[in-house]
Amino acid sequence: MATRDEDAERWYHRGQVLCTTRCFNDAVVCYDKALELSPDDPLLWKRKGFALIKAGRYDEAVACFDKALAADPDDATAWQRKSYALAHLGKHEDAVACCDRALRLDPEHILAWQSRGWVLGVMCRYDEALECYEAVLSIDPERGSAAWHRERMRERRELAALEAEIREAERIIEVPACIRDVARERDYANVDLARMLLCELARRAERAAIQRR
Repeated sequence: MATRDEDAERWYHRGQVLCTTRCFNDAVVCYDKALELSPDDPLLWKRKGFALIKAGRYDEAVACFDKALAADPDDATAWQRKSYALAHLGKHEDAVACCDRALRLDPEHILAWQSRGWVLGVMCRYDEALECYEAVLSIDPERGSAAWHRERMRERRELAALEAEIREAERIIEVPACIRDVARERDYANVDLARMLLCELARRAERAAIQRR
């Protein structure tokens, strides 16, 4: 912990307590009081940024992490948390870049891997997202949240493949409503069956077209 004013220390700990009770906006006020006394303390900026994320104040959170990183650019956690705030602002490419920076500093930073996987999933880059969750599980095989998200990415990847195959098949066949319903209703349990059926229908249509020539 950086050296800080004694009164700033008290405000810092008061903010910490308020965070544990989920009073995040009140915690921000405490961190501001601490920062008035120790304005160059990167930990105070980082803790304020965290409280702002929890309060849903993402623009302000990014500014706090920028302050923290100006003082300590090698703080992998600050980069990861900045990524999280940027993602909530819709700045997905910038969020991925922040995760990459965090992981260059700490290749086993689990939250950076998870944040990266989450953002890539939002961007529909499912294969890359899967790689992130695999990385988490290679570090911590018992991390259930990563295993859960890995399965969700697999499901979304397969659904995206079905949607693409439906668009392709529409050029040669009338796609049955039951297959369209699987995609429309996001019926993950039946995606594999729908893909196999669609493939067979398309194959039959292609064979029939060849025979008519």
